[in-house]
Amino acid sequence: MPLDLLQDHAVALFLHVVRAGAFVAVVPLFGRQADSFMLRLVLSLALGGMFWWVSHQHVEAPDDLLTLGVLTLRESVVGIALGFALSTMTSLLVSAGELISSEMGFSMARAINPESGVDAAVVSQLLQVIGFLLILQFDLHHDALRVLEQTYRACPIGETYDITPLWEGLRALVSGSVELAVQYAFPTMGIMLLLSVAMVVLGRAVPSINLMEFGFALRVVVALATMAFFVVEGAPFLIHCFRGILDRSAEMFAS
Repeated sequence: MPLDLLQDHAVALFLHVVRAGAFVAVVPLFGRQADSFMLRLVLSLALGGMFWWVSHQHVEAPDDLLTLGVLTLRESVVGIALGFALSTMTSLLVSAGELISSEMGFSMARAINPESGVDAAVVSQLLQVIGFLLILQFDLHHDALRVLEQTYRACPIGETYDITPLWEGLRALVSGSVELAVQYAFPTMGIMLLLSVAMVVLGRAVPSINLMEFGFALRVVVALATMAFFVVEGAPFLIHCFRGILDRSAEMFAS
């Protein structure tokens, strides 16, 4: 009997760690490269162990490995769904950076992103780093961990759950992140449009002027100045967006 109880607790601990590990693996804040693997593994073990200790959830040890594999897959889905939902906080900045890069002529200026290992526009990487700093500055990563803890109460370990709210919540978050990306990039894009109109009018008014000599550099300078201004002025908007994403992510596991 004590051995069976020990197996039950071991399975519960393992499933807690699996859900936390799936969450950490998807959230971009912790990195996705091999050099951060040990850090993510230790963090997953620590989070899973803490949530297992405070939850007091009991899971009967399965009779075969196939059942254990199904339980593991089910917990992975919850962790991945939450991690993907919270990753929209930075993906909206990546999308906004792509729009701004296209307007300022930096769409071909790309570099390897150290977080994901793939090439991305430098403006997107800059905005993504700013988003990470805002999340850490306002302790929003603590709220993300609170949402993770809520999943253990809403979707108890080893029990079935309805996947429909997860699917509907993810669809709403993805479509909403695209809309927020356009809203955040709209001021810069609007100013760049006005600059293009001004340059066309200047070219028609002064035909002898060579706009190619300073046109590209002017667009880059104006775009960078506009971005620097809206990084400060748009910070409350980003914080509001981040908190809204956290709230909607928590609503996915509200019942």
